[in-house]
Amino acid sequence: MSSFRTVLVVDDEDLLLRLMTRLIERTGRPVLAAGNAAEARALFHKHVGEIGLVLLDVTMPGGDGAEKLLPEFSAARPDLRVVVTSGDAMPASLEEEVERVGGSFLRKPFVPKTLLDLLVEEASEEPNVSKDTEAPEETGALPVPTSSEPS
Repeated sequence: MSSFRTVLVVDDEDLLLRLMTRLIERTGRPVLAAGNAAEARALFHKHVGEIGLVLLDVTMPGGDGAEKLLPEFSAARPDLRVVVTSGDAMPASLEEEVERVGGSFLRKPFVPKTLLDLLVEEASEEPNVSKDTEAPEETGALPVPTSSEPS
């Protein structure tokens, strides 16, 4: 897989969605951003052949988070790389599906370097790399842009 495959970021927290999108754009990778499940489905189906990685929030408004979107996306693209994100532990009901598709879990809050490292790992497709990634205690939380920053 090329290191420049499109990344689809799905998160209902607007500031975090914008921050992740900007950070990924700075790596030169194309990125699509969706703030809800309906947008995610529409973008996914429109760009299904271009997307190489999905960052998918566990909890979304209306209950259409990772538990519903992950099986849909992986059925359409079995080779799709998926990283599930959450501020809580991954629900047991989702663990089996994430494992089945070879996905990863990224716990929020995380520092920008953690996300960048994950993108490098995904691009290199190293088979024996740990799949669980959490922000180190000493580095603090991911900075969130203020609403006064331009989008």
